Amino acid sequence: MHHRLRPSLLLTLLLPLSWGCNQQKLQAALPPDVRVDTYTQQAASKIDVLWVIDNSGSMAPRQENLAKNFQAFINEFTTNSVDFRIGITTTDTFKQAGKFVGNPKVITPQTPNLINAFAVNVKVGISGAPYEVGMEAARMALELNIAQNAASVATCKKACTAAVPSCPSDCETKTQFTFLRPDAYLYVIFVSDEDDKSSQDTRYFYRYFETVKGIGNDGMVATAAIMGDTPTNGCGAAPGLKYKALSDLTGGEVGSICDANFAATLKKLASNAVGLKRKFALQVLPNLQTLKVFIRYPCNASSTATANCAAVDRSFCTEAEPVAVNLLCTVPQGGADGWSYEATNNVVFFSGESVPGLNSQIELQYYEEGKGP
Repeated sequence: MHHRLRPSLLLTLLLPLSWGCNQQKLQAALPPDVRVDTYTQQAASKIDVLWVIDNSGSMAPRQENLAKNFQAFINEFTTNSVDFRIGITTTDTFKQAGKFVGNPKVITPQTPNLINAFAVNVKVGISGAPYEVGMEAARMALELNIAQNAASVATCKKACTAAVPSCPSDCETKTQFTFLRPDAYLYVIFVSDEDDKSSQDTRYFYRYFETVKGIGNDGMVATAAIMGDTPTNGCGAAPGLKYKALSDLTGGEVGSICDANFAATLKKLASNAVGLKRKFALQVLPNLQTLKVFIRYPCNASSTATANCAAVDRSFCTEAEPVAVNLLCTVPQGGADGWSYEATNNVVFFSGESVPGLNSQIELQYYEEGKGP
């Protein structure tokens, strides 16, 4: 059995919750043989995002689409208080050769007017080589950052003196890097209307990305893509077969370059990047007729957080603190923004807008298979 954690699993910790007073009351009100599997939704605290943008002649409207809809992407990071770094390079390994473009070269939460900064940086032009090698460009960009980080450590060590014996080892662990930080997850996003034309095959790049954070940290890297739909599409883009294969291997998401508006895809990619989990396992096989899915939010949750709920129960919030996680959201079943059951893995899957928010509590209530009222 394959047990290695993917980024979408590793970035989200599923922690059994200790029941509070109100949850105990709810549990006591249920029949004794009803199960309630409970989890909390958590996100990664640090993420480095590398965008690899196709800068060939056909890409101007795609770059504009990214610029106009970046808010949908960055909202997931700011809402979840993620410490992020964003760098952009192009698929042209002759001109850029993996170098970051724009000003500033790396966008952070402290970047003034960061949405505008991204909008400017992501318009990388259309004068790049028509031979798009996104995966190789990503590898080159990461190698440049590895070299820059190593140089920073070397500079630190040169300044060490015998008076501080711990200095050399401190340089290894405490030097502050601009990008490819040791304790940050890495999310690589390819945007192209052509498939990757790198000379090496997908497995080669998969192995490279798996080890770029160091041996044993393969779960800290994922790749995603906005690309031509596979196996065919209606907008003249080449199917992104290699990009999809790489994203499937690393646990990332893909979206369509054909979309008139990238907002939905960017939100999906951002949720995947920060680790907001969409799948939650049931502890035993359920009697599907009895399966109910709830999300608990803080009593002071915004209307945006509960907009997709089929019903909202605030009865446990009456005498509770505003931050108490007692607001009960009944999640709709089925549809583009509801939950569904995946029998293959015995999990509940949240699609579209139904994905539980940060620090919400997920409750899966059901009778075991073969039991019920």
